[in-house]
Amino acid sequence: MSAINSSSTFAIQLKFSRALSIVRSIPPEMVELQPTVADKLQFYGLYKQAVHGDINMPRPSSKQAVEYAKWKAWYKMKGMSPLEAQKLYVDSLIQLLTEVSYTDTKDRIGVID
Repeated sequence: MSAINSSSTFAIQLKFSRALSIVRSIPPEMVELQPTVADKLQFYGLYKQAVHGDINMPRPSSKQAVEYAKWKAWYKMKGMSPLEAQKLYVDSLIQLLTEVSYTDTKDRIGVID
């Protein structure tokens, strides 16, 4: 994404905001819409990169499994621009929702686009 104009930037940011709203609105009891642990970590890393940029915290001990997994997910995104991370977050969510055969996934995708 080298040359992104301001309208494209705004469109990506708007889609990212909508995607976050959708993720936050998925109730835990909708098991079929819950991402895998690997997907959750990818979304976490993309979110942190999109909102905070490159990771700026020391690596936790691998004995702290959850903290280490989150750190590693964010670290993998290092060097990606926040805007690229937002776009990839949106694209990944749309792909995830497309793969799930649930009645309201098309509605959820429509909210993003």
